[in-house]
Amino acid sequence: MENKNITSLKSFSKNNKINIITSFPKSGSTWMRFIIYDLFFNNDNIKVENSSCVKNKIPDFHNLKLLNEKNFDDFLKGKYIFFKTHFSYEQMKMLSINKIIILIRNPIDIFISLLNFYEIDKDQKEEMLNYFCLHQSLPFLKEKFKFPNWNGHIESWVNSGKDFHIVKYSDLIDDFENEIKKLCFFLDLEITDKKILFIKENTKFENLKKLEILERKKNLDGFFVDAMEGKKSHFINTGGRKNYQNLFEKFELKKIYNSFEKELAKFQL
Repeated sequence: MENKNITSLKSFSKNNKINIITSFPKSGSTWMRFIIYDLFFNNDNIKVENSSCVKNKIPDFHNLKLLNEKNFDDFLKGKYIFFKTHFSYEQMKMLSINKIIILIRNPIDIFISLLNFYEIDKDQKEEMLNYFCLHQSLPFLKEKFKFPNWNGHIESWVNSGKDFHIVKYSDLIDDFENEIKKLCFFLDLEITDKKILFIKENTKFENLKKLEILERKKNLDGFFVDAMEGKKSHFINTGGRKNYQNLFEKFELKKIYNSFEKELAKFQL
């Protein structure tokens, strides 16, 4: 059955090219949404103090509530249009898609983030680890949300025949300035070193972490409150990469490495 949001977007996308930010869950799409907001919607370089502006300008496709022509007339039509999604290209291909940003993150780091985000307790860890190694996903991501698995997601978009650009989460951490320049080249944007430094500061992990804490404490409108409703864990958790060294036994790490061996080598993760 076709997703209702896709159905309602069909007519709109005929006259409006849609850019896609896509990833397997917990791969850095939130960080990228803040970056895209600064690139396209923050010309005055104003520090983001509420995530609602990012939520509204770069909507999460999976959390859209009211989709119709009038909604888009208000703030998107005739402007740059971006949607974030965890779907495959096959699930989105009926839309008129322009450019695609594919985020890729080491699956071991992803698994740690998933454990935190979905508050999976220690008693379930082994079961979830075995499932993740076998299916490159978790049961509810596959069955409830209908998201493709880790490799299936990437292959779907890479083989879409559309104009895509891959951003590795680790490269954003290690070489932010150069990655933003490459991203801007892909998006046909000119950018100054001053703007890059602003984006780096405005979207750094510590600032996003503080923003989440503030919004959840004061129950402010924004996607941190939306995403973490009823949860005690943090959306912005530890960030970074290779935070799993002290969280797994050696045999567990080996199991994951073996399960993703080809993919880790292919994408140099």
